[in-house]
Amino acid sequence: MCAAAAALSIPALQAARGPGARGWAVARPYEWAERDTLPRGLVRRDTTPVRRDSARRDTAARDTSARRNLPPDTLLDQLLKLEGYIPVEYAGDSAQFDGTERILRLRGDPQVTREGTTLVARDSLVYQERTDFVAAYGTPRVTGEGEPIAGETMFYDLANKRSSVRGAQTKITENATWLVRGDVTAEDQGRRIYARGSEFTSDDRPEPAYHFKADRIMVIRNRILVGRPAYLYFRNVPVMALPFIVQDLEKGRRSGFLVPQFELNDILRTHSPGRNDLGTGREISNVGYYWAINPYMGGSLATGWRSGTYTQVAANLDYRVRRRFLDGRFGLVRYARNEGGATYTLNGSTSWRPNERTSLNASLDYAQSTQFERNRTVDPLRQTQDLNSSFALTRELDWGNFNMTVGRRQSLANDDATLTPSFGLTVEPFTFFPAASADSRRWYNDATLTVGVNAQGSSFDPGDPLQRRPKSDQYNISSSPNLQFGDLAISTAVQYQFDRLDQLPRLDTVGMGINRPISGGLAPLGGRTRETMAISASTGYQISLIGSTRLTPTISLQRNYIRADTILAAGDTIGDAMLVDSLRDVYGTLVAGPTRLNFGAGLSTDLYGFFPGVAGYSAFRHHLTPSVSYTYSPAARGEVGKAQKFLFNPQVGQTVNQITIGLNQTFEGKIREPRPVRGDSMADSARSGGNAATPQDARKVTLLSINTSAVGYSFVQRDSLIPRFETDAITNSVRSDLLGGLTFTTSHDLFADRQESGRLRRGVFSPYLTSLNTSFSLGANSALFRRLGFGGRPEQERGPAEQRGRTADTAGAQPARPPGGATYTGNNQQAGRGPWNLNLTYSLARTRRATGDVQPGRFERGDQTVRGDLTFLPTRNWAVSWGTQYSLTSGEFDAHSLHFKRDLYRWEANFDFFRAPNGNTSFGMRVHLIDLPDLKADYNERNLGIDRPEENRTNPRANLNRASP
Repeated sequence: MCAAAAALSIPALQAARGPGARGWAVARPYEWAERDTLPRGLVRRDTTPVRRDSARRDTAARDTSARRNLPPDTLLDQLLKLEGYIPVEYAGDSAQFDGTERILRLRGDPQVTREGTTLVARDSLVYQERTDFVAAYGTPRVTGEGEPIAGETMFYDLANKRSSVRGAQTKITENATWLVRGDVTAEDQGRRIYARGSEFTSDDRPEPAYHFKADRIMVIRNRILVGRPAYLYFRNVPVMALPFIVQDLEKGRRSGFLVPQFELNDILRTHSPGRNDLGTGREISNVGYYWAINPYMGGSLATGWRSGTYTQVAANLDYRVRRRFLDGRFGLVRYARNEGGATYTLNGSTSWRPNERTSLNASLDYAQSTQFERNRTVDPLRQTQDLNSSFALTRELDWGNFNMTVGRRQSLANDDATLTPSFGLTVEPFTFFPAASADSRRWYNDATLTVGVNAQGSSFDPGDPLQRRPKSDQYNISSSPNLQFGDLAISTAVQYQFDRLDQLPRLDTVGMGINRPISGGLAPLGGRTRETMAISASTGYQISLIGSTRLTPTISLQRNYIRADTILAAGDTIGDAMLVDSLRDVYGTLVAGPTRLNFGAGLSTDLYGFFPGVAGYSAFRHHLTPSVSYTYSPAARGEVGKAQKFLFNPQVGQTVNQITIGLNQTFEGKIREPRPVRGDSMADSARSGGNAATPQDARKVTLLSINTSAVGYSFVQRDSLIPRFETDAITNSVRSDLLGGLTFTTSHDLFADRQESGRLRRGVFSPYLTSLNTSFSLGANSALFRRLGFGGRPEQERGPAEQRGRTADTAGAQPARPPGGATYTGNNQQAGRGPWNLNLTYSLARTRRATGDVQPGRFERGDQTVRGDLTFLPTRNWAVSWGTQYSLTSGEFDAHSLHFKRDLYRWEANFDFFRAPNGNTSFGMRVHLIDLPDLKADYNERNLGIDRPEENRTNPRANLNRASP
């Protein structure tokens, strides 16, 4: 072996000659040996290992350990410390230096190391000093900080700093990992790479399923990869020819043109002319430019077009200033409709923390025309969801916390808009009479006073005027200071509420296009306003009894005030004019209700019952949580006036003596622990704890959970026409873990109404189901199937080749990049043979038939809907997802979504079908390269409401069922 230090600059190895380097002294190691003044024996020790027995080298493996375990060389250490030189280490079985030709030859696994970059070859390495040329033979390979490069033969021109590799194999990792094979030439220390007659692919398997062939390839690191012309091969079959292929390798934001978006059917017509009303017209979008304004801000402007329907312009602005903790985005899309008119949508979000105590967050989602937005989308969830906008401010003060929020909800279904402002101010708790120690603590020590103010509001603006819903506003503000002495609590509360219901004028139906005219039109509805103020003070004390049993007696004092008014349109009157005349002084006047003194007590406890287990359960537990509350309020003193009864209720001021009972119960099962698995003595001694998979704590399963709403009963007959049961409806909720989190909720109306003396009264006890909601999920690993022995192994217990994901390589290992996440067609499911999952939801909503109602209706049947979502993995590389919604009331399917996904390792195929409740449909197919998404073959045909004539938009099925010409 020969080792020396000098200033050899080899850019091919990604190292540059420094400005202070002194000549090429590294190529003259033997001249330094001649000038060496050390004893000759030391020099002889350095050169002796070069002499080798060729026979031994042919029959025995080389021992390369001596190359790195050399004795200390003081001269070499001094040379390595010389300033202005870059050390280069040479290694090989033999070295030959021709002083006349100035050529250095290394043979037998030669190796050169310089500044962390190593060049190795199996045959030889030749350096020609006069021509500044380096040649490496025998599968040379360069490794270092960058990607390794290997080939059959490597040449390097030191003068021009150019390297050439025949049969090169290397990686380019910029946004994606590309494997390049062919004759490669590199310049400028590898920053520019040229290849001729080469292949490249992102499939890292020994036999890639696809690859590109290009006559010429140019790569500018961190900028761009260009190949022309490019041919796409699947195995050895050419399937596509492209004039060029481009991959952007730059990172970060930069200005440039956007990639237009369109499908195959936007180029090739798939229907006859004149069929544009079926929604299969051409469409192109995202034609525009992105401008990187500065390192913190960027914007884009793009246009789009759909034949026969609209032209759109989209503007977006995004910003992110890390030093100011400010980031967000804003977008505007304006649609110019071909039939006339324009509409727009707004969206965006922002977050800002001006300081460590203040936080601002805002989001925007608004559509000027919700009908246009419904007609242009095929997503069933999008058509029924709400557009939510919000603003939130949070401020931490030295003495408390302040928060303010403003929200706006816009319904795409009917254009209803609701504005909900709110704010809250909380003062830091005050502590009085702190105890010096725990032993000296009294009942009044560490008393805590909390004070807070909260306000909420709601403003409702109906969208569809034909539904005859008035605009309404509701605002309230409240404060409830509380003083806590251990288990004793003293609190007060003040609440003010304002309600406003706008009037509805007379509506004439003549000429409105309604099929069945309403005689006399629709009568007006008068509006009203109501102001309510409630003041109360209460105290309570919690007494701990046996175990978790708690008794809490309370006493409170309360009084309410109401001011009401009516809003009438000009010329309108209230039907019951005598009522208005008799209570003329009620409207616009603040009326106080009677002062009420309330006594109450609450009792709650937890009861447990334990039972022996069966089958796979070692024990069962029944948990009961009963609660009882009692309230007594004596009758108000003095006579209750007619105005108080009119504004409050006819029973105001009467004696209240009632009890409320609630009950919740849960049945739980404890999974039986598996017995330890014993083997031979060595295994038992190494695993004395038994089966290593046995958990320390047994798992508990909720077999059945039943929650029942409280039921109230009055001991005083408050009205001869009203029974003593205070509860009109009861709700039961059932949940179980056996059927994938089964939930079952029912509501019953307990009493039937009846007419008596011209007034509606509560009738006999007759439970009536008003709502039913249930949902559960089943899967291969559901608890029920595992108990029956049909469950599969958990995902983490499977081998690499069995886990869900992309196709494994030849070693059975999964690729580093897992599938999933949002795909271009909305199919977020992973592929691969594995579990299946089924979610079912059923909902029923109906109303008891009103007294005297003889018209046929849907009261008994109500509105019934079934929703199902099924996902399963039929094969290793296929994934299927199906979601549907069926209306039992109309007997029709309301929505469909069907997804097929095929994993092709570095490619992915998606097939999707959508059907929205308003009749919009979409069928799409897309096959794209994951590492280069713009390389795709796709087809998308959509039937949108915006494409249909105006007369067919209200009945989309009429257009769908039309016979094709």
